[in-house]
Amino acid sequence: MSTTVSTEQSLRQQGEEQFRFLVEFIPQLVWFTDATGFHTYFNQRWTDFTGYTLADSVGPDMWNNLLHPDDQQRARQIWGHSLATGEFYEIEYRFKSKNGGYRWFLGQAQPQFNEDGSIKQWFGTCTDIHEQKETEFALRRREQELERAYADLEVKVTFRNLELEREVHALRQQLGK
Repeated sequence: MSTTVSTEQSLRQQGEEQFRFLVEFIPQLVWFTDATGFHTYFNQRWTDFTGYTLADSVGPDMWNNLLHPDDQQRARQIWGHSLATGEFYEIEYRFKSKNGGYRWFLGQAQPQFNEDGSIKQWFGTCTDIHEQKETEFALRRREQELERAYADLEVKVTFRNLELEREVHALRQQLGK
């Protein structure tokens, strides 16, 4: 009997060590909450990025205070909806780093359910998408510049056509005399 318990404990310990290794290895900020959204865990990448320890970070709202002010209400609303419905959580938002700058992240979370179907806890990640968002914004700005240039060109062509039509009309009148 003790060999079985020892084997089970060894397997459990091995599984926990592998899990911790994976959580620290992946390039995301990893977080867990209880069923109500109270944060209970953040990985080392969270601490490295935000400068906040796990003890400083746990709670229901601390993470929202690190979001860009323009993203806080939307994030709170989407997270609240997921907590209420158990639906997959996904949002793009800007987190403040320990250096004071903001970076774009893709936040995602999936609930783990109890056997009775109630939410046991949430597992979440924040993936740095800052360069992707900066590229997206640069492309959008370039697209707007091109649209303005095209509109400007279109106006110039229209006015030039009108000028040419007047010139042709004037030449025809001269030739008709």
